[in-house]
Amino acid sequence: MLVSNEEWETIKCYLCNEAVVVSELAYICNKSDDECSSKIILHKRCAEMPRQIQHRTHPQHLLSLWERDSLRSAITVQCNLCQRYIQNAFWYCCHDCDFDIDISCEYLNDLLQEQRLLRHPCHEHPLMLQRKLASNFFCDGCGTKEGGEMAYICSACEFWVHRICASLPMEKMICLHHHSLLLAFSFSLEHRKYLYEYRCDICHKHICPTYWIYYCDRCRFFTHVKCAAKENINLLTEKEKDDDSDHVIQLPVSDFSKEVIAPFIIRQGGSISNADNMPTSVTMPATNSNFSMLFNYHKHPLSLIKLEDEGDKGKNDMKICDLCITPILSPPYYSCADCKYFVHLACYLLPKTIRDDDPLYEDPQGCENHKLTLYASSKDLDKSLLLCWMCEKLTNGIVYCCQGCDIMIDVKCASLPTIVKHASHQNHKLIKRVAGCLKHYSCYCCDTSIGARDTAYFCNNSVCSDLDSAIHSECAPLPPTIKHRWDKHPLLLTFDAHIDHPSEFYCEACEEEMLPKGGMYHCRECDQSFHVRCLTESGRHRNIKFDRQFEFGDLHPHPLTYNIVSLKYECDDCGEVVYESRGFECASNCNYALCEYCGLQYLYEYHN
Repeated sequence: MLVSNEEWETIKCYLCNEAVVVSELAYICNKSDDECSSKIILHKRCAEMPRQIQHRTHPQHLLSLWERDSLRSAITVQCNLCQRYIQNAFWYCCHDCDFDIDISCEYLNDLLQEQRLLRHPCHEHPLMLQRKLASNFFCDGCGTKEGGEMAYICSACEFWVHRICASLPMEKMICLHHHSLLLAFSFSLEHRKYLYEYRCDICHKHICPTYWIYYCDRCRFFTHVKCAAKENINLLTEKEKDDDSDHVIQLPVSDFSKEVIAPFIIRQGGSISNADNMPTSVTMPATNSNFSMLFNYHKHPLSLIKLEDEGDKGKNDMKICDLCITPILSPPYYSCADCKYFVHLACYLLPKTIRDDDPLYEDPQGCENHKLTLYASSKDLDKSLLLCWMCEKLTNGIVYCCQGCDIMIDVKCASLPTIVKHASHQNHKLIKRVAGCLKHYSCYCCDTSIGARDTAYFCNNSVCSDLDSAIHSECAPLPPTIKHRWDKHPLLLTFDAHIDHPSEFYCEACEEEMLPKGGMYHCRECDQSFHVRCLTESGRHRNIKFDRQFEFGDLHPHPLTYNIVSLKYECDDCGEVVYESRGFECASNCNYALCEYCGLQYLYEYHN
């Protein structure tokens, strides 16, 4: 309690051991004599001494106010400024360097008086050091409300900042980033266009644009000043230590069949046979229609290709599995060489039905006899691609279908486990669920909204409870690398391309500016970037196998390739625009093309 000494006899200050004179303001203990017999009294100037100071003769460390206790009462300490022995109970010291300053030292008073009136680059007016006793306040530096701290204030405009915030260094190194961070007093105008996307890179919570931050402009690394001070504790970024972490699939994966589909088969009660125990020639199940060329089953026998059977030419050819529409990276696999029809060994072993205790059986349409079985093409559905109920993407691969409610789920969505880890959110496991409508989410990978009815992966860790980002279930299995004709290097799926990349990112396909911290396919050597949605292998056509050739009889003398049409603007049959849409174009480059609708109609008539 702050009072004026007008009534008591001479008493000495507990800090400096000097008398508190009559009419001098001082702090005293407000407890009764029964509760406190010490009768401690402090000069106002002593009570308001900062707990830490920085002195020009010892700039490498802060000096802390230290008390001489009974264990140290016999220790002789000499002031490093005036060279006198310290008689007081308190002094400023740096224990690492054995540097000490007496609080009564005449050389210290000028420093303390200078620190009470501060001109700080964060504010245009001088700031006065003061202890606010009435209530807590929001610091205009860190944005937190904490009492018991000394603060610098501006009497002209009611600007408050913690004394410890005012003493923050303008440049700081932390262990979580490889460049030094600069102190900024607000979010720069240059980066405010990304403000909705940017979060603190330590605690992952939103950054208020008006409060102070530490940042690395080269890497677009931003952190709250409080988080930068706590980062060595490493509590905010501590990774989960799970006993079963070795059994959780880490996405994205290079070999989807081996790392996702094979474990799915085992979860469903099946087994993965060794290639030596598999038949060398198999026939895919017969369909209900002769027209099954675009879809899941094949009319010719398939041969088992082992490592010793594949020649040098075959090793370099990109093969796409016709069931899961993902690359076949190595033998063994089944093949129809004439039709370029390929099947992963694991995909051939897919269970014919999904067990009824699987989460996929949570049917929202109330189907009484809900049963998901591998779909075999039927005459009624052959004319169009199939739409997956979970990812809402078209596919010409294999699906699980319920005949009662017509729900179809492609094999990639069906095989994804409930719990995964993902490169976009490496510290914690992610759990698959329906998003719901309680909160708006955006996808880490494609940066589009996650609808209330969408299935996505979410982090349930309390540290990430404020995050409004997740991963679409269809984006989780995106390939880690993609080859593109515009770049001689593989494009990597990355979430940290912004590191050491201060310039902006523009998509080479659509030429739109990209979010620096979003998911993208990027080549650092060539500095080329693509939106996930702008590449065939990762965009809306990611579940469709292209480049298959079909004979159209008398309609056209050459085979037509099912592809994204790039050589013709209009369909040669109906005249509709076909450029950059799914369709059929001449494999001999004779400038002939059909839209998908016309091509499927002619194929159906030709094969029936």
